[in-house]
Amino acid sequence: MMLFICLNLTREHWQNFFNYEIEKENFYSKFSKNLDREILRINESELLNRDFEKQETPLEQREKSRWVFLKLLVKPMELIQNFSKNQNKLPAEKISLYLYSFYIGIFFFINFIIIHRILLLFDNDTKKFESTDITFQKQKSVIFVFFAYLLLIMYINLGHFRGGEDNFSIAESLLLTAGIFFIIQFDLYKNRTYFFLYIILSMLAPLVRESGIFLSGFYLVYYYFKYNKINFKLIFIPFIAIIPYVIANYDIFKFYLEDGFILSTESIDSQTTWHDLGNNFLGTVHAIFYNFVIFFIPIIIFFRIKNQLQMLFLFFIILYFFLLSFASVLDHVSTRFMPGCLIIIYSYIGIRNINFKNNL
Repeated sequence: MMLFICLNLTREHWQNFFNYEIEKENFYSKFSKNLDREILRINESELLNRDFEKQETPLEQREKSRWVFLKLLVKPMELIQNFSKNQNKLPAEKISLYLYSFYIGIFFFINFIIIHRILLLFDNDTKKFESTDITFQKQKSVIFVFFAYLLLIMYINLGHFRGGEDNFSIAESLLLTAGIFFIIQFDLYKNRTYFFLYIILSMLAPLVRESGIFLSGFYLVYYYFKYNKINFKLIFIPFIAIIPYVIANYDIFKFYLEDGFILSTESIDSQTTWHDLGNNFLGTVHAIFYNFVIFFIPIIIFFRIKNQLQMLFLFFIILYFFLLSFASVLDHVSTRFMPGCLIIIYSYIGIRNINFKNNL
């Protein structure tokens, strides 16, 4: 069921938000033209032109620091468009959207599987984790994660327009949850393969988006909350993880402190930022509610006092929202996918009151 929902999600998103002016152009055609523009933008843009044009829209050029991911992303796009246009059985525009929806849906579904696997680790390893709740049967974790994940992806993709940067968010969320899964596996079973996989994902995550560096700090914070002490050796992981990012972008570091490259102190046309609070108060409040406040409802409802495992995930949830409030526009709900996945795990921990066993 979840696989079908994930595979069809992007198609439903386009039908939901782009199915207007049907008499001129349907959403299939709009998607196909948009995909062609995106391929052209990545292939012929100035991603590899390592300078900074201040007159352009603020924050647009920071994609130059993500060129590795974008160059990888464009290859499946090209394959989809070439196949769609070369076949003559069905309309190319329709095939293009279905194939792309399937492609993105696979990543949505793998993310769902990984989140469920994390919950199973908490449920099944009674030597490391323990629950004081006996009313919620652990066998029902798949039911919980199904409806919680369904609510999250439907809200981001169908209930509220997700804005830009959705591909970055999907990839970063997958790397984040997979990295968390591997490091918990390593802590439980001491298999070094899981640790090396975690390191590899930590090195890839910043190449997708700068906030991906949070993953490399997860084991350090996990160790602190579990053992109530700092393992200073783990401090080196973020420095190792940032090496590929530095190699790929060292030549544009001089622009990082320029206003409008990574961060902006100016308002952005057609985007909601903190600068709009004075001249568009209601619109800004509206964006804050749908992109921040609504996500904190389950955080408040499922909060458990003195639960170190839950506090671990709460730390990263707050860290993500703090970063998103200043490093991104307020109304790109797609960027809430990363903390949204963490909130699912956080909420399940709260429902069953699962904690590190040595902290109970």
